[in-house]
Amino acid sequence: MPLKFLAPLLIILNNLCAQNNFQGVVADFETQQALAFVNIGVVNQNSGTVSDLDGFFSLKIHTSQKDETLKFSMIGYESYSKKISSFLSQNSSGDTIFLMPEVVELSEIILSEKKWRRKTLGNKTRSKSVSTGFTNNVLGNEIGVIISVNDTPTVLESFNFHINENQYKPLVFRVNIYSLKNGEPHRSLVYENIIVNTSLRNGMMRIDLREYNVWVDDDFYIGLEWIQDLGNKSLLFSADRLTGTIVNRQTSQGNWNTVKGLGLGFHVEVKY
Repeated sequence: MPLKFLAPLLIILNNLCAQNNFQGVVADFETQQALAFVNIGVVNQNSGTVSDLDGFFSLKIHTSQKDETLKFSMIGYESYSKKISSFLSQNSSGDTIFLMPEVVELSEIILSEKKWRRKTLGNKTRSKSVSTGFTNNVLGNEIGVIISVNDTPTVLESFNFHINENQYKPLVFRVNIYSLKNGEPHRSLVYENIIVNTSLRNGMMRIDLREYNVWVDDDFYIGLEWIQDLGNKSLLFSADRLTGTIVNRQTSQGNWNTVKGLGLGFHVEVKY
């Protein structure tokens, strides 16, 4: 029988402290339009969520977190951060939280008149005997790997992984690509959301990244984020035992964790 190794991506904690269930909507400050898939959470705490297609969110905030920082962030917008005690004194449940569009000056890379070489970086396993993946559908859950880069500039052409089991139909997730700081994911390297929908039950998944013009000059993180509540089912990817390291966080704005000894089959096709 195939072995399924489930990375500990969710830890359920019993917290007896009083809590507020804050609900609201996130919207664009200029257009007043609701914003889907905004990351909302307590910084470095496993307490967070993601806004839905209508910009709605619901977040449990414990009284013990009053001195912590609540953060709203989304690609293309300035992050909004506020001490929880201040946020609750200035906002009531049901309010709309506005984010300001961010003007980003993109770095240029000259792609012409260069003889490109291509290669694959990361773990290419398609093993069906070892699997790992999301064990719950908590919004903001992320799972990914760090990819080492030797050549600069390196342009990302596709993100690939083998699905061993997918009980969702359809499946919706976001691809995140971050630079690193102190060995952990730090700043997004993409300037628009990469949202993927698939009904693939099992098999090789290839996500074309060419239209996003992503290039790197150093090691980086690439992974998947859970952004829609689809119910408690199963999504498992090919993996290798005793090799590699998985990098994950339980929810939006939470702290990053590493799971060593399990190589997740995520890889990218690049040119350099």
